Amino acid sequence: MRGIPGFIPRRLITLAVLAGVFLSPELASAQQSKKAELKEHYVFEFVRVFYTKEGTGAVSPIDVNQNGVSDQVENVAKQVWAAHQLFCSALEFPDPFESDRFQGVNCIQVSIRDRKEMGGLNGIAYSSAQRARKIPEGSPKDRCIVMAISSQLDPTKNVTPTHETFHLVQYGATQFKNTWFLEGMARWAEHGTGKEGIGEIKYSPKGPWPQIPAHLAQLAKMKSESEHVLWNPIAAGTDRDGSLTTQMLGQKLASLTYADGTPVLRDRFLQGGKVMRDIIVELGKMDDVAFKDLKLEKWTEENRRALENNPYIYKAIMDALRNQGMKVGDYEIPAELKR
Repeated sequence: MRGIPGFIPRRLITLAVLAGVFLSPELASAQQSKKAELKEHYVFEFVRVFYTKEGTGAVSPIDVNQNGVSDQVENVAKQVWAAHQLFCSALEFPDPFESDRFQGVNCIQVSIRDRKEMGGLNGIAYSSAQRARKIPEGSPKDRCIVMAISSQLDPTKNVTPTHETFHLVQYGATQFKNTWFLEGMARWAEHGTGKEGIGEIKYSPKGPWPQIPAHLAQLAKMKSESEHVLWNPIAAGTDRDGSLTTQMLGQKLASLTYADGTPVLRDRFLQGGKVMRDIIVELGKMDDVAFKDLKLEKWTEENRRALENNPYIYKAIMDALRNQGMKVGDYEIPAELKR
């Protein structure tokens, strides 16, 4: 696969253009502006949601089940908890609570904020752990992993909390943060709490694997759209069933409902759980190989997203596919990277 334009690393290509390394002007401006104070909080298991009832970013006052908590807040917490349980318990993905990167973490902290404070985004997940905010139900030693969700978002109709929770899984498992991996795979993960099945497929699940050079050249330039040409085809090609049974999920997760009584796991169907877990595990090993080959001194935000990572990420994917019994041709790391 040597010399594939846009896939084999070229140091002089601006990383920001290819992988979206730098913040957009809107997001940078939002982070510099004063954010609304979130005085209220709600706890659901290990998920802690902070929000405001007044002013910019106020949550919806609707409380259908009349438990004294905004349904929006309750539903965000339940979807985050359900996504974590689905991936890390039922499907046995590496749990960020148990990762070396997030040592001592025991909760997920969610801020519900006005979308303008988040640069117009529906959600953001952060890759660094921090001390948890003090609450009566907690301990001063609590540490958390963190995300923010838009106050304009209705979690009964939008699976952004699942997407951001899966990013936390990715961050805990591997150092790689190339966008075609992060965003495309997280878009696959959304189907875990969505209701549209596996979603659109634009590349044959039968391959050929590895993909042809022209496709690989485009893959490194993709963001969430890589879902349709890589992640969904892989999922469909390795898992014809995809049923999320009550035995697999456990009764609490299988029966969990939003405040209005609708199920959090909307269609109990997700193809590809096993192969995606195996890919994440392989990536956790492969970033060590990349660190050595590329002679890195430490992982920085720049080299976590570097173009040089792409062959290592893709090799981990091909190795996982091969382990699943799929017919996969040779794919090796280019010799010029093994300096």
